[in-house]
Amino acid sequence: MNERERLLREVQIHCFACRDVMLYLDSHPTCQNALAYFSNHRQLLEDAVTRYQQQYGPLTAADGAQTDSWTWINDPWPWELEA
Repeated sequence: MNERERLLREVQIHCFACRDVMLYLDSHPTCQNALAYFSNHRQLLEDAVTRYQQQYGPLTAADGAQTDSWTWINDPWPWELEA
């Protein structure tokens, strides 16, 4: 696994953790352990996304939106990446 794949996997792990605990919090909104878990993984997700985007570009079209140009298409498409 190369560095790009490792960083993307880290984003996926923390994104999944946040979404999973959000479902739990829907039925247990005052659970302090779940709230702390969510807060921790949300911060880890933000950090991982920032690191990924600094090195490899935007993860979504919204992340790549700029006022002076459309940069989303500057990076290789998924099928253009090395296998």
